[in-house]
Amino acid sequence: MSGSVRRPLDGIRVLDFTHAAAGPFATMYLADMGAEVIKIEKHGRGDGIRHVAEYYVSLNRNKQDVCIDLSMPEGADLARALAAESDIVVQNFRPGVMARLGLGFKDLRHVRTGLIYCSISAFGETGPWADRPANDIILQSVSGLMGITGEVDGGPVRIGAPIADYASGLFGLSGILAALYARNHYPEGQHIEVAMLDSAFAMMSNYLPSAARGTRIPRVGRGHAQIVPYQAFLCADDKYVMVGAFTQGFWESTCTALGKKEWLSDPRYANNKQRLIHRDVLIAEMAEIFSARPSGEWLRILEDADVPTSPVLELHEALHSEQAVHNQVLQELGENDNRIAVGRSPIKAKQWATLPPKMAPDMGANTDEVLRGILHMDSDAIQALADKKVIAFKALKA
Repeated sequence: MSGSVRRPLDGIRVLDFTHAAAGPFATMYLADMGAEVIKIEKHGRGDGIRHVAEYYVSLNRNKQDVCIDLSMPEGADLARALAAESDIVVQNFRPGVMARLGLGFKDLRHVRTGLIYCSISAFGETGPWADRPANDIILQSVSGLMGITGEVDGGPVRIGAPIADYASGLFGLSGILAALYARNHYPEGQHIEVAMLDSAFAMMSNYLPSAARGTRIPRVGRGHAQIVPYQAFLCADDKYVMVGAFTQGFWESTCTALGKKEWLSDPRYANNKQRLIHRDVLIAEMAEIFSARPSGEWLRILEDADVPTSPVLELHEALHSEQAVHNQVLQELGENDNRIAVGRSPIKAKQWATLPPKMAPDMGANTDEVLRGILHMDSDAIQALADKKVIAFKALKA
């Protein structure tokens, strides 16, 4: 352990009704920061992403797991009782589902003063699309994220990471933390609402002003629709080198590095606006120059000229770069032969405790201890609920 024995969210309890990716991503980081996160699942079905084991494990570390059938009155009563002992509730069901179970914000705000309730949905709580089923790939498609991604003459391409899911989770997380900071001012509770559609648009903030005027944002492959040169170039060894000349100063350094000082006085390339207009000519010239030397040479030349540059790495390579290793971007969960590498939280503070991470929980792993420890139920009461299949333990099979 390093730093203080406390973490920033020690003493905060989160009742986690989330599934798939967006919601679990948010609650995982609450757990990383010290919150006690209790994940609620229905035994035999549970979080649908469990069928992709590595997906589930990578989004649910440091949580506890309780199996409750929320469709049964006794199950909903248990959830309400747990909400009364919680600071935060997070859910990402379709709009209306939690309200029908008697577990919506309007229901639970009365059981806990100052309750923070976060709802993450695909399109929002209301509106013509509110009831549609959706997921990351649907949101990438309908938001335009996929539409601006791809090669110049090619079709739209899905962004490799589930960016709509994770952006929604991060906006949910930031809203929760802001609400937590201000909760003394809101004894009536706070309902944080995050739509994946809105989150996807937020990821394109730099493009929205132009698009709102009706301008089509072009697909430019390895390039950038608003900055030139800002893309990867293929070198003589069939490897790519990225050039990120996003300021006029970096553009000038790039000209010097490429041995093309005459470009500095060429009116076609005088500023970024002109370079955008003459993109095709400039990029073709640059591509020819880069194709004459191997990537290693170009990296040295560009670095010496202080131009933002890097190799274009595959993910398995990037994880083992010297900086990624230094930053300890990976951590291992599990024991012995069951160890698995997952990402480490990028949020760091030397004053916070660093504790060994816990593996994502098995379904129902903590049902008994949570009902005993938080609701103070005795063995007979717990067993009676298990007999009625309101709850389930890890030992029970689906």
